[in-house]
Amino acid sequence: MAKRIIETATLNFTDLTGAKTGCTSLGSNKFWKGWVEDNGDGTFSFECKWGPTGEPGSDKGSKRGIGEADALKTLRGKVREKEAKGYTRLATRTDEEEIAKATAKGGAPTPVKATKVAATTGSARSFHSEVSRLLGIIYNETSRVVRAGLSAQAGATEDNPIGNLSDAQLDVGGSILDEIQTMLDRASGGETPTNRASTLPPGRDGMPDTNIIALTNRYMSNVPRAIGRELRGRENLHRLVVSSYERLEEQRKFLQLLRDAALSKDVFQAAAHAAPAAGGKEAIWYDGLGCLVEFCEAGSADFRRVKEIFETGQSRNNSNWFRGNQSTLRVSRVFKFTRNGTSDCFDRYAQGVLAKPAAVGKIFAWHGTRVANILGISRSGLLMPENLPRGCFVNGKAFGAGIYHAPMFTGVREIQGVKTDGSNGALKSANYMGIEGSYYGTGNTGRNGFMFLQEVALGCGEVRSSTCWDKHRPDRWPHNDFIYAAASKCPTLAHDEIVTFNEDAQVFRYLLELEAH
Repeated sequence: MAKRIIETATLNFTDLTGAKTGCTSLGSNKFWKGWVEDNGDGTFSFECKWGPTGEPGSDKGSKRGIGEADALKTLRGKVREKEAKGYTRLATRTDEEEIAKATAKGGAPTPVKATKVAATTGSARSFHSEVSRLLGIIYNETSRVVRAGLSAQAGATEDNPIGNLSDAQLDVGGSILDEIQTMLDRASGGETPTNRASTLPPGRDGMPDTNIIALTNRYMSNVPRAIGRELRGRENLHRLVVSSYERLEEQRKFLQLLRDAALSKDVFQAAAHAAPAAGGKEAIWYDGLGCLVEFCEAGSADFRRVKEIFETGQSRNNSNWFRGNQSTLRVSRVFKFTRNGTSDCFDRYAQGVLAKPAAVGKIFAWHGTRVANILGISRSGLLMPENLPRGCFVNGKAFGAGIYHAPMFTGVREIQGVKTDGSNGALKSANYMGIEGSYYGTGNTGRNGFMFLQEVALGCGEVRSSTCWDKHRPDRWPHNDFIYAAASKCPTLAHDEIVTFNEDAQVFRYLLELEAH
């Protein structure tokens, strides 16, 4: 009879200075996991793993072939002992989910719930080879990035990159990041373009502030992260603590990836058990994406149209994408890409705002992103900041708390009497991809990147010549339904920007794959 897990607990402990444990040379970053198994023969086992976070750990202390009461007493006693020492118990998936996972690993696969994923039984489904390739890139890259960031103790695997961390556990991590934000705001007066990389001033001993060390310890205890030996120790504390807006942004972006993976947890698991005769994992992936995806053959009308839009009026302000007189980016593939159900919502929204006197109309706009983010964007769309889960990164704040776009203004001469820059924002948006040469982010080594082409409906806008950080809505809302940040009026801007404040104000039309050459 297969073994069955009846109770489990995972705890994590991070103490970067080692002040609590006495391990002052390298600090402490460790885990403890215990569980009780029903052996199926009338006996039970208490199993445990413990050691440095990110490593397999030792099973020393396990007890096998004992009674159920003894096994449960041992587990619960160890948990109390660890919590008394300062370990944090992680909120993980339910016991039922753990049992299903363990059963699947031990024998015949257990059916996995695939919420919002269409059934794949019946006749086989086939996909264009380029669509299959795209689906593989999207899901595999999300899985890789999340697994690389989380420690093994979070239970992350290829078919379940979020691991065992529950949504409630991610909320805890997000709350701690919010506390760090409050501390940074109090110390600096708020985030500005010039203080993003500035770290909190050190204490008299030259070490980071004790409060930011404590908050970083709490965050890493609740969202387990492996810390390489080369980064541990008091001399490396300045590199580890979340002591600047820039570092806080990195953690918020990672938490967003965890949220994205959590939304698609069932999809990853179902794809791992998909039967080839039913369309394989591609069918599960496609349904889980929640989008209409079609490959546009090179030379097709759609491909030619999108290529022309991308290449028309490219701005020379993006000098990193030019070599001589030639852009270093070319369109290699084009996909029709629209989230299910969004076209009707966009049409209704557009009908309302375009009825306003002096409405701007519909324009194209760009949204470049790293590959690992495509899954979450496809599932949820571009969300207003107030609708983001706790702790997630808000992409854009300087001109209001809305949804930011790099507009295609080659056909729009002015907005509310103010001249536009008349350029194509494609290359500005390309700087947010992970492709080699991208200006923003780190680790930009890819030869290919992805960018959404959207259609955006603009009625009347508030024109801004200076920043308005975190502004909730435009002046005269809802008459003004967007903010136009005019580069001609604002010396800190190289390009015009558009900020919308309704999730139906834009709709994805295409996904471009760009190649650096």
